[in-house]
Amino acid sequence: MDTLGYRRRSAPGPAGRATWARWAGAAAALVAAVAGLAGCSLSPHSTLSAASLETKISSELARTYKIPPPEVSCPASVRATPGTHFTCAATLEGQSLRVVGTVTDDKGHVQVRAASAVVVKSGAEAEIGQSLSRKVGQPVPVACAMPQLLVADPGLTFSCKAELAGIERQVAVTVVNLAGDLRYRVLPYRAAGPGGGRSG
Repeated sequence: MDTLGYRRRSAPGPAGRATWARWAGAAAALVAAVAGLAGCSLSPHSTLSAASLETKISSELARTYKIPPPEVSCPASVRATPGTHFTCAATLEGQSLRVVGTVTDDKGHVQVRAASAVVVKSGAEAEIGQSLSRKVGQPVPVACAMPQLLVADPGLTFSCKAELAGIERQVAVTVVNLAGDLRYRVLPYRAAGPGGGRSG
């Protein structure tokens, strides 16, 4: 297996048996501290404004994924007590994304994180293309069958196509973890056999 990023090891070229690679550049993880929702200390019985939470989380999502501010829905009543956990729902590219939040102090500061990985299509295509280009010594166009942003849990696999030496190859890409690390595999080439089928 060829791991890209902090560690690097050699692996068979894409023209031979399947090639694996893993990297972290195609995803953008939402882990952010949201500014206080009130200007002074809150009483233990105070609650945070759902509208304020929704606006601030929407802004963080837009900044993180470089998209227009998405629709976000938060609970109507979140206690402003440090340690309080809550869950909001956002919609990205028609997909539901849970955003988990924690109240961090008595001034209404919260920390939020996405409960699923979010993979950026352009990033995935660029990373796979660059990785394969380094292996074969020439540009490799890559196109993935996915929305511009893919909300995914670890283990989800989606497909891409890469053009290697004029031959279209299938690439299986798997989401590794909640941070959005990905692993890809160039599938063995199967030439068209008699009758239009594919043969190894």
